[in-house]
Amino acid sequence: WKLPQNTSDVPSPLVFDGLVYICRENGILICLDAKTGEEIYQESVYRNRHRGSPVIADGRIYLSAYDGTVSVIKAGREYQLLAQNKMDERLSASPVFGNNILFLRTSEALYAISEMSE
Repeated sequence: WKLPQNTSDVPSPLVFDGLVYICRENGILICLDAKTGEEIYQESVYRNRHRGSPVIADGRIYLSAYDGTVSVIKAGREYQLLAQNKMDERLSASPVFGNNILFLRTSEALYAISEMSE
């Protein structure tokens, strides 16, 4: 199959559990069936420039907007926004996960974010 339009210029697609996620630079998230290319949904996540590619961890998709907003979407055939958090700096790079830590490189620093243990 081929998707002739609505593809992103910079962010790479994410493939997970039989679905393809494409985040357009304007913050629209497109979910496709990986086998057929059929569109499952298309939703406006956050209206701002998105240059980083989406990443996934623990069934959650992370999208980073240029203004520092990180959106968290539940992976699956139904769109569900779980959270949005705003950094104080710009984000152009893709988020990265390692050792249960979210790494975000902003215009000013590298952040390592994890859940606090009790």
